[in-house]
Amino acid sequence: MTEFGTYYRQQFQQDLLSFVGQIPVDGNKHYNRKEVSIQYFHLTPNYNYLNIIPVDRQALFTISLFWTVLVDQVFYTNYRNDYSAFQRKTLYPKFIGNCTAPSLMSSQCGHHQNPKRILEAINDFHDKGNLFDFDREIFKRDESKTKRLVVNFGQLVEQSKISIQQEIKDYFDNHQPTINWTEFFEKCEREL
Repeated sequence: MTEFGTYYRQQFQQDLLSFVGQIPVDGNKHYNRKEVSIQYFHLTPNYNYLNIIPVDRQALFTISLFWTVLVDQVFYTNYRNDYSAFQRKTLYPKFIGNCTAPSLMSSQCGHHQNPKRILEAINDFHDKGNLFDFDREIFKRDESKTKRLVVNFGQLVEQSKISIQQEIKDYFDNHQPTINWTEFFEKCEREL
């Protein structure tokens, strides 16, 4: 298996573009057309979307997506005044709940989810995503007909910390040096 840091630097962006690119535009930009949103059910085994990532990279993709969303949320929560510059530079996707009800008020659409839920969604064989058949025609063709194997990411979160810490350091040193990268990383670790 590829080492996490190598995958994150060399392959993750392409895998993310492939993953998001196959989701119907009404699904990956459902809530806000200016940013990419990944709904919880897009990651579940009940849909084919993750299948575009080769099986041997699915765990690496999962952890990379987890960290990407976590970093974005930590930045927004703790450094809101500097967030627009960060967002313009990174264009990180948002992770939201399922937009599967006739009204935004009765769904999780637009509600940012805890990044830990990414790790749940990957192996959630029960969530069908579309409890009320709202906009079901958009996603019906992408429902999985075969069962995906469990994605085993096990200890990868812990192993990935060193690489992510270096990525965070490099980003702040090169793009936003006014933010203390060690404090930022500590805030990320508190969310694990």
